[in-house]
Amino acid sequence: MGRFFELLQMHVQAKEFDLRQVIAEGDDVVLIGRMVSEVKQTGRDIDTAFALHTTVQDGRINRYHLYEDSYAVAKAYYDD
Repeated sequence: MGRFFELLQMHVQAKEFDLRQVIAEGDDVVLIGRMVSEVKQTGRDIDTAFALHTTVQDGRINRYHLYEDSYAVAKAYYDD
């Protein structure tokens, strides 16, 4: 999982992170909010609401599902 975050930081720079709700039950945690990140290659922002569902066991994330506006991501990377 650590390698994923290293690769992510190579491509985007976090600018804003607004965590609006945290839901936890057992090993499952869901985070809901809004984030803005800059795509380093293009200088354009990704501004999207998100839901992040993780499963944590023994203090480590072993599942990570991010739901975001994939169209906004594509536009920030490729819209010319």
